[in-house]
Amino acid sequence: MAFRINTPAHAGRAAALAVSLLVLLSPVAKAEEDVWPALKQQAFGDRAIQAEDGMVVLEAPGAAEDASLVPLTVRVPPQVTQEIKSLTLIIDKNPSPVVATLTFGPAAGSGGERSFSTRVRIDNFSYVRAVVETADGTLHMASKFVAAAGGCGAMQAKDPDADTVDLGKMIVKIFPPALESSPIWSGQVMIKHPNSNGMQLDINTANFIPARFVKEMTVKRGGELVFQMQSTFSISTNPNFRFTFGRGADNGLDVAITDTDGTVFTARSEPSGS
Repeated sequence: MAFRINTPAHAGRAAALAVSLLVLLSPVAKAEEDVWPALKQQAFGDRAIQAEDGMVVLEAPGAAEDASLVPLTVRVPPQVTQEIKSLTLIIDKNPSPVVATLTFGPAAGSGGERSFSTRVRIDNFSYVRAVVETADGTLHMASKFVAAAGGCGAMQAKDPDADTVDLGKMIVKIFPPALESSPIWSGQVMIKHPNSNGMQLDINTANFIPARFVKEMTVKRGGELVFQMQSTFSISTNPNFRFTFGRGADNGLDVAITDTDGTVFTARSEPSGS
């Protein structure tokens, strides 16, 4: 059997290789892999996207305190007067990069500042993107880099069976604007749901918790569509959504949510003023 004696040159090359491997395997290095061109092609084909042009603003923390509960807010500034056709939220490095796609209806409103907020899981250091399509068919994007890791596989800190207690309990709130003449109102939907993604461990059994998450939400105001959302398991446990909608004669909201088990949950708010 032959033995190799590491000379200083050999040792130097080995050390350099070890450092290179560590860099390649580090979360930062993985985050630097540019997967966006492939994601863009899959989601939008060859369509041009106007990036950081002020038509959409994305608010996200630079570093997340809890990678399984990262707050995101998308805003369309008041100077943008066009109707918004759709909003797509993307987290480049998540197992399912497209977090949610919202298609807006006639009750979404126009004029004033429009917004949508939720909480998401982030699996690795990643760019988060908000892409809106305006009525003229143009795509506009805002993006933020978020330092967060492990949000998709974060272990459940409590008994998973407890998550099924009051499963589907929903609260729908509406908030009149500060100025009575404003055409834009705000709404909030909160639902008790584990939004399990199949990658989390039950701390009691060490088995993976079966996936079950919210996949669709429809919000209507007075029978007219505000938006329909298709979502994935990147939405955090106990989903919470805050959004704007156009003022109408009846400002009550009807909400229907469907999860991956096919269960439908419904709730309605009561109008607050006219």
